[in-house]
Amino acid sequence: LALSLPLVGLNALELDKDSSVLNFVTVKNDSVAELMSFTSLSGSLDDETGKAELNIDLSSVASGVDIRNDRMREHLFQIDKFPTATYTTELDMAELKAMSAGEQKPIDLKGDLKLHGKTAAVSFKVIVTKLKDGSYHAATSAPTFISASSFELEPGISKLRSLASLASIDLVVPVTFSVVFK
Repeated sequence: LALSLPLVGLNALELDKDSSVLNFVTVKNDSVAELMSFTSLSGSLDDETGKAELNIDLSSVASGVDIRNDRMREHLFQIDKFPTATYTTELDMAELKAMSAGEQKPIDLKGDLKLHGKTAAVSFKVIVTKLKDGSYHAATSAPTFISASSFELEPGISKLRSLASLASIDLVVPVTFSVVFK
């Protein structure tokens, strides 16, 4: 019976959590930019089909200010209803497998970001490097701009602005990442 079960995940490369990071920048009052990140990422890359998934634990938001982290979790991301964001895309594995160790290749990733119960098409310009051990490192070569409006996050941003007594918080944030799949 055990031998008849489908073999799941045999072709999957897993995200190396210790070597991966996702950053974003917020701008408040039209002049103060702050770097933030998520400290808990997971994901996989199917080395046959090229299907890739990056999961972001939204409770792991790290802004450098505890009360702001709490407010973002509750009012912006609403982690009780929407605990994760997920980016899915597909890569040309034949092209990546043909790379030599140390070789780099620019790739335009086209995929879908699911955040706050909404899904929107999101593209990233990345540089993929094949590492000696056969794993892949992908890093953005330019930020991608994510609009809060695409995910109906404006009410949460308005609440954060009010709680912090700010004149404004930009509705568009640049996002960058550096991830390793082993």
